Amino acid sequence: MGVKGLKSYIEGKNLYLKDCHFKGSKLIIDGCNLCNVLYEASKNDLKHGGDYIVYEILIRKFFAALKNCNIEPYVILDGGSDHTDKKLETHKDRARQRIKEGKYLSLGRQYYGSGPKPTLLAIVFSQILTLLKVPFVQCMEEADWEIAALANQWNCPVLSDDSDFFIFELKAGVLPISHFEWRKVSAQKFIPAKRFLVSNFCKSLHNLSEQFLPLFAALAGNDYINVTRHTIRWEEFSSCNARLDGILHWLSDFPNTKGAIGAFLDCLEDQKSRGQVRKALMACLKEYELTKSNVAQFFLKAVVPSKLPVELQVLPNWMRMPLSKGRLSSTLIDALVLQRVRLSAQVENFELPSSNAVSRPIRQVLYGLLLSDQKQRDDRKPIARVNPGECYVEEYDREGLTLTTFWVKAACPVSGKDLHLKTLNKAPWKLRLQVLYDTLGVSKLISTPNAKFQLPVYVTCYWLSKADPRPCLEDLWALLLGFVFGELNGRYKGETGIALVWNRLNNLRSHTTPGGPDLMAAHTYSQWQACMRDTYKLNQLLCLPLAELWPHPELARLYCGPLVHQAAARLRGGATPESFLSGGPIPLQLFRDLERAVLDSLDDDIRDQLQRGPQQHHPRRRAQTIGNLDELTRQFDQMFDEDEDEDDEDNGGRRGKAKSEDDEAYVQIRTRHKKKSRALRACSPGKLNKRDRVIWA
Repeated sequence: MGVKGLKSYIEGKNLYLKDCHFKGSKLIIDGCNLCNVLYEASKNDLKHGGDYIVYEILIRKFFAALKNCNIEPYVILDGGSDHTDKKLETHKDRARQRIKEGKYLSLGRQYYGSGPKPTLLAIVFSQILTLLKVPFVQCMEEADWEIAALANQWNCPVLSDDSDFFIFELKAGVLPISHFEWRKVSAQKFIPAKRFLVSNFCKSLHNLSEQFLPLFAALAGNDYINVTRHTIRWEEFSSCNARLDGILHWLSDFPNTKGAIGAFLDCLEDQKSRGQVRKALMACLKEYELTKSNVAQFFLKAVVPSKLPVELQVLPNWMRMPLSKGRLSSTLIDALVLQRVRLSAQVENFELPSSNAVSRPIRQVLYGLLLSDQKQRDDRKPIARVNPGECYVEEYDREGLTLTTFWVKAACPVSGKDLHLKTLNKAPWKLRLQVLYDTLGVSKLISTPNAKFQLPVYVTCYWLSKADPRPCLEDLWALLLGFVFGELNGRYKGETGIALVWNRLNNLRSHTTPGGPDLMAAHTYSQWQACMRDTYKLNQLLCLPLAELWPHPELARLYCGPLVHQAAARLRGGATPESFLSGGPIPLQLFRDLERAVLDSLDDDIRDQLQRGPQQHHPRRRAQTIGNLDELTRQFDQMFDEDEDEDDEDNGGRRGKAKSEDDEAYVQIRTRHKKKSRALRACSPGKLNKRDRVIWA
C-alpha cells in the first residue's frame, strides 16, 4: 500500500523514526492494515485456509495491551472501492500477485511475502471488534483520508504500516505497526514504539517544505498515480544511488511545487502528454489535503455522514448505519455503486475452476437484491446481447492463473421477486427468511444441537450439494471436528473429558507437515469458506432473518484450517471421529448431533454418495492431486520465467476476458427436495466473442 519502497527507505534512516513510550492517548488505527499485518506477523496458517481461533486470541491480547496502557483505540475500516476508479489498476496488479502467491503456497514452496489472506479474515476481525466493544467505523469508500483527518482533528497518532501516512501532514505523527511492540508492555504501563513525524523527516532533507511530499509520492509512484514511466533517472540526484532519495533531493532545489512540476514536465520525452500528466499530478496533490473528518461524529454521537458523493447516493438510508457499524459488507457498496466485485484468491487447486465459482448462485441473489431497482451502467455492459432490464456484475476472479472478468447476472429466487432494496429492511420477516432458504436449497427446518450452528449447517448442506469435486464423508467429518474444536475453546469448563478432547484436537492442529497442502482438500475447504462468506453477506443484507430465531455464528470458531486438514488426512487413512473425541461425552454428542443435522437435510442421492465409503473417493483424489501437482510445478516455473511486465501481456488480449455458461434459463434457486445441478462449471458459447462471455444462471 502507499508509496512503494518508502517504508523501507525511512526504516533505513535511523533519524526518521524516533523512540517513544506510548500510553494514555487516543489512537486512530488503520483497521484493514492492522487486520492483515497482525495475521502476517503472527506466522499463522496460510496454506490451509487460515487459523481463525488463534487469530481471535491474538486480537484480544492486542486490545487488552492497549487498555492496560490507557490507550483509547478508534478503528477505521475501508469501505467500497473509490468510485473514480483511480486505483483500479493497482487493485488488479495486487489481485494478480495474490494469484501467484496462492499458487506458490499450494505447491509448498517456501514463501516470505504476505500471501493471500484467509477468506473470512476481514469478517472475523469485525466480529471480534464488536465482541470486544472496540469503537470502529466502516467508511463508505477507502479509509486513508478519514484516518488522517480524524487523527489531526483529535491531535493523536495513526497506527499503520501504510506508507501513505508518511505523506500526510499528521500533527502527532505515525506509529508503524511493525515497530509497535504491544507484546512488551512495561511496568510503567507504556508500549515501546517508534514515531514518524513529517517535520523531522523534512528537516533532515535541507528543510524540504512539507508541501512537497504529495508531489514526491506522485513522482515515486503511489496507489493513486504512477508517472514513473515519464521520469528521468532519479538515482543521479542521490548521494547513495537510491531512487527515492534522489527524488527528495531533486525536489529540495525548488522553492515551491509549481516550479518542480514545471521542471518535471520539461523532462518528458513525449511533450504531447504534458497536459495529462499535469492534471494527474494536481489531482494527486489534492488527495493529501486534509480538512474536517466525516467520521468524528459517528464515534461521538453515532451519526452517519449525511453528505455522500453523488455516486454513493444510490445507497438507501437504511443501509448507511449498518454499513458504518460493519454489519453489512463493504462488498455490497462495490456491487451496487460500481457493479463490480473483486473476489479474493485462495490457496487451492489451480487446475480446477476458482473455488469462488461454487458460491456464485448465492452472489447472484445478493446482486439481484442490490440491483433490483437499478439499470446496467453504460460502462459495465457485457458486449454480448442481453435482455432489457437485466443487470450484470463484473466479477474479477482467476481463470487458471489469469485474472479474468466474469459477467454474472443479478437474479433472485421466485420468493424474492417483489423485494426492493429501498424497502428491504421493512419486508416481512418470513419472506426474507424464505429467500435465504431458497438460495441455499433448504426445504425444511434443520434441528441443530446449538442454535448458533443453524446457518453453518445450512451452508454445509449447500456445499455438499454444489461443490465440485464432490466432498467425501471424511471431508465432512473433518469440518465438523473443526466446529467442535471451536465450541470447546473457553467453554464447558470443568466438564468431564473436555480438556482431554481439546488437547487431542489442539495437538492435531499444531502438527505441521512439510510441503504444500493436499490440493484436493485445499480446494474442497476453500469452496466451503467461499459459501460461508457469501451466505454470511446475504444474511446480513436480508437484515439477519435467522437472528430472530438463532444467534449469529462466530466465524472464528467455525473453521481451523490446520486442524481440519490434518483430521481429513487421518480420517482418510482409517481413523474415526470417535478416536479424536473419546473420553468426552459432550464433544462426541455435539459431533453426532451436527452430523445428523447435516445428513438428515441432504437429498437422498447426495447422502448416499457420502455414505458409500471412502474407497470410492481416495484413488481419484490421490491420482488427481499428484497429477495436478506435477502440472502446477511446471506452469509455476514457466510463469516466473516470463517477462515481469504483465500489463503488456494482458493488453495483448487476456485482460477483460470473460467466462460464460451456456444455460439460458433465468435463475431459479431450487429447494432441497428437487434434483440438484451436477456441476457449476462454465462452458463457453461458441458464437460469442471471447470478451463477450457471460455467466448465465
